[in-house]
Amino acid sequence: MSLLTHHLLKHLAENIDRGISPLRWIDLYSAQYIADCQSGQTDQQEKDGGEESYLVALAVLVSYVSSKGETYLNLSQLPREVLSSYKFADFNQKEHLNQLSRSSAVRQVHSDASCAFPLESEQAETLTPLILWQDRLYLARYWRLHQKLEQWLYLQSMTGYQLDEQYLPALSGQLQSVFQIDKQNLSNQELNWQAISAAHTLLQNFSLITGGPGTGKTTTAASLLHLLMQRHKLTVADNTRLCVRLLAPTGKAAIKLADSIRQHLLAIEARLLNSDLKSLRMSDCLPDSGETIHRFLYEQGALRDSLNQSTPFSTEAVLLGETESRKTQVDIIVIDEASMIDLALMVELIEVIPENAQVIMLGDHYQLPAVEPGQVFQGCVERYADASFTPAFSEHLSQLSGFDAQRLCNESVVSGIGESQAAEFHPLCQLRKTYRFGGELKIAAEQIKQGHSHAFKKQFYMDEQGRLQAVRWHASSDLINGPFDSTAIISAYGDYFECIKNQASSSASLSSMVSAFEKFQLLCSTHEGPQGVIQMNALIEDQFIYRDAPHLRFGLGFYHGKAILVTRNHPHLGVFNGDIGFVMASKENPNNWQIHFPLPNDEALVVAPGRLREWQPAYAMTVHKSQGSEYQHVGIVLAAYAKELLSRALLYTALTRSKLTCDIWAGAEALEEAFK
Repeated sequence: MSLLTHHLLKHLAENIDRGISPLRWIDLYSAQYIADCQSGQTDQQEKDGGEESYLVALAVLVSYVSSKGETYLNLSQLPREVLSSYKFADFNQKEHLNQLSRSSAVRQVHSDASCAFPLESEQAETLTPLILWQDRLYLARYWRLHQKLEQWLYLQSMTGYQLDEQYLPALSGQLQSVFQIDKQNLSNQELNWQAISAAHTLLQNFSLITGGPGTGKTTTAASLLHLLMQRHKLTVADNTRLCVRLLAPTGKAAIKLADSIRQHLLAIEARLLNSDLKSLRMSDCLPDSGETIHRFLYEQGALRDSLNQSTPFSTEAVLLGETESRKTQVDIIVIDEASMIDLALMVELIEVIPENAQVIMLGDHYQLPAVEPGQVFQGCVERYADASFTPAFSEHLSQLSGFDAQRLCNESVVSGIGESQAAEFHPLCQLRKTYRFGGELKIAAEQIKQGHSHAFKKQFYMDEQGRLQAVRWHASSDLINGPFDSTAIISAYGDYFECIKNQASSSASLSSMVSAFEKFQLLCSTHEGPQGVIQMNALIEDQFIYRDAPHLRFGLGFYHGKAILVTRNHPHLGVFNGDIGFVMASKENPNNWQIHFPLPNDEALVVAPGRLREWQPAYAMTVHKSQGSEYQHVGIVLAAYAKELLSRALLYTALTRSKLTCDIWAGAEALEEAFK
């Protein structure tokens, strides 16, 4: 606090000290740095004047919004409640934009009003800490990251179609066979967007495929991988292997992606290539397993932790971080759960991907965005949602899929509202038909997406009759600190703890332990407080373990079968943030614990407990941590005392983790807040 010299920052620091401010210390210190950037131009009296104070206030806000996942401050929608003590009543946007443009701490970027994002040359000066473009104020770091992403998207748009027209007839037959499209009366059939997405991927190198649960995203990925192999055989006259990488933000999602793709791909090949035993198949090119994006980047030397590798670095690389990641050798990259990728991570990824690689991103843009700033997947979906395919591109899609080009052009608009314009570069396809996610779960998910809280409450309220239904809303108290009856929530883990109790005296099976654990998962909207992750985990372990064996609380609190969630990347161990492991006792020494992380083919990565730096029990986790996972039964706890964390995206993401049933414990006020 002693480093803060500006009067406004000192005042805000007092509120942080008293615990009554949503601001962070880093918000104040970054604002102080920005104020110091023009300290040489004015004396102290002028620095504390209105113009300077206004700049400092905006500097606080532009840092603050990054904690909310935003990469810029929208000057037309200031979060005024944050600086309630600072008067914005006389705010004149035009006047203050002029003031900002004159500041030595701000560089203004001019562009055409219709420009989606201005691209600057690499030589453009970005020495100022703030960048002003239109009515957006950026920290220079996020401006540079946006520049890198936009440059990559621009290069993708300039690549053009990747398929010569002479190959269209052959691939059309292959595609229609894969998706079993009835060639008769195609005009009377609904568009098969899985097939259209595959055709789309055959035509250009970058694809965004969005769709809700059960719309067949991984099935589509397996099908288009098979078709990409057929395209490779046609266009490259040899039998060379393709290098494929299957990525996801979490280890569990990566393993699920790889298993699902391999299963569907083998079924496709068995149906279509059963008699062809000589030619190379795409299943021969798949990696043994999926991997997290962080593991993939670590291997390429693209993460800070990569400095632990025995790789020679220059002084600039070690001290300043000025090093270029090496381009990886890969032909196709499939990325699942892409909605979880933040801007910085996406930029790390595209910097190691070669220019000619096929990039396929799968996700659901209604789910929670990334925790860190920059909603890459959602932003890209929104950019192209109002655009249609061009007539020329629709014609190519028609030749591949068999569907009418005009229908493809008309129905390609994802948003379905307003007038659309054709986009020369259109990487987006939306899967619209649900195959397995149905019934009450689908109805509830649609009600959440559309914000129909009244209909949701009326249909899914759990009354005293205890109706049997897939989605049940238990109306708990809205009081800030309780009372809160956790008995029903805790009892849902009874089967798991019974399973590990029965295994304790026998030869433990990790696979059966994992299977029992995945039957139920408790998801909380917050980490702290009486209805948060920490408290719920404590209640669960007290009920099933520590009540009968209080001595197990001491030390790490280990016991056979304890499920843990890793909360920090450990790349040197091959364990990453979001991985779930299980504590298992040694057969020779019951007091010797090892943590087993499940791998494909019933194998496990075994890690000594002392080597993991940060972890927590995995019985209750935040909704963010659950993304990419699925469970038979999901319990959701929405805390009214942390209503700023509640959102439609959070509730939708939590509910769609369920395969069969979902229980929601929330007061009426908290549930209403989640629908906003």
